[in-house]
Amino acid sequence: MKVLSIFGSAVVAASALLSLIPSTAAHMAMSNPPGQAGPWTKNQSGQVHAFIGFKGKKFPCGGYPKGPVTKYRAGQTINVRFWVYGVPSWTRFPPKGGINTARHGGGACEFSLSYDGGKSWKVIGQYTRTCPDVYYEWPVQIPKNVPSCTDSNKCLFAWSWTAYATNQYYHHCANIQITNGDPKGRLPELDMTVVDVPGRNVRQNVHARGDGKGGKSSGPNKAERARSTNGFYAYGGKAGKKGIDLGLIRS
Repeated sequence: MKVLSIFGSAVVAASALLSLIPSTAAHMAMSNPPGQAGPWTKNQSGQVHAFIGFKGKKFPCGGYPKGPVTKYRAGQTINVRFWVYGVPSWTRFPPKGGINTARHGGGACEFSLSYDGGKSWKVIGQYTRTCPDVYYEWPVQIPKNVPSCTDSNKCLFAWSWTAYATNQYYHHCANIQITNGDPKGRLPELDMTVVDVPGRNVRQNVHARGDGKGGKSSGPNKAERARSTNGFYAYGGKAGKKGIDLGLIRS
């Protein structure tokens, strides 16, 4: 895996940004792969950690400019990591204890690919109840039978989260490239779940079953980790168009 180097000016600006935003305002963002508008970019946003619809934040991806490009190979596992304000370094893993993780009691996470700049999304991994959590990695495998995708303006990897304690939907994206794909391959069949996006014809006032913990969770469920890394979500895999039960509840 190759991640673009961080520009010194972005680091200085990010440090200033962190000093202005209290940890109590934090929610969560994806730091690996490095998502758009995070403090590791030249276009960081103080709302990168916020839910879709917060102060007009757009779907998909928050409406942010292109971020760092991470290169992967078909069949490679992405060890997804998260970051919150109050963690001084996004390169240190795991972070020190005692931080406000702002994970809202967990919920349902999906990890998806788009080959068309965010117009459509196909799921390659799902975790419930304990996700997200900055203290753990959340592995998901890029299916071995996907096509290559080398246009980093259109190739996106997304983390989406339906929270437990509040009706909020999060969607954060990273620009990627995928090589060594199958020339005759296909993307998975499972569509990404979208809820609580203002102005869209999707389910509203939805939250997910979580673990109810405000602090550190027990980490990824073993069965869900196995499904997210063994081809379960690949085209032709057992996930099909249904996937697993995300535990979504209408308020």
